[in-house]
Amino acid sequence: MADECIEGGNVASDAAAIAVAFAAEGFDFLSLSRGGKFDDARQPRVGEAAYPYTGRSGYECMPSYYSDQRGPFGRNAAASRLVREAISAAGFNTPVISGGGIHGFAQAEDWLADGIADIVSIARQALADPDWFRKVRAGAGETIRLCRYTNYCEALDQRHREVTCELWDREGLADPTVTRSKDGKRRLIAPPSASPAE
Repeated sequence: MADECIEGGNVASDAAAIAVAFAAEGFDFLSLSRGGKFDDARQPRVGEAAYPYTGRSGYECMPSYYSDQRGPFGRNAAASRLVREAISAAGFNTPVISGGGIHGFAQAEDWLADGIADIVSIARQALADPDWFRKVRAGAGETIRLCRYTNYCEALDQRHREVTCELWDREGLADPTVTRSKDGKRRLIAPPSASPAE
């Protein structure tokens, strides 16, 4: 974790020291996230489980487009860069995987070119369009369903429901072959999208 985002928790400089120790031990790679801790989670109601995305650290892990002045994109960049530079300065070449609000191909490429990470991870964008990687590889970026960062998916997860994306989970429900959620209101698999030439 690049930054725990909780009072008294590890910050980027701590993560850098830990990362160097892991690299020295021969780790194959280091994957950096941010926040999402139970430590500052809101107290759950009786009968509900604690959920790590309800406090400040949760917001830092999964910011939405209802954001502060920094916005929801790339919030892990500075900490990831610090960790990667510390590993390199210590003489190791352990790859760093980082994500956190990676919205599109250009931003992912910038992170790689700017030395923020060796590998870029995406989660919500991959849920919004499971064919993202294939479309980017084929040069068909204009066909990608872009995540709106509303955290619709996160709200479903918080309620322990099957996680889907609002961009596609109501499409084609008239088709009797569509696999549906337990309540029958949402499809569980993204519909086929525009297929770029390979």
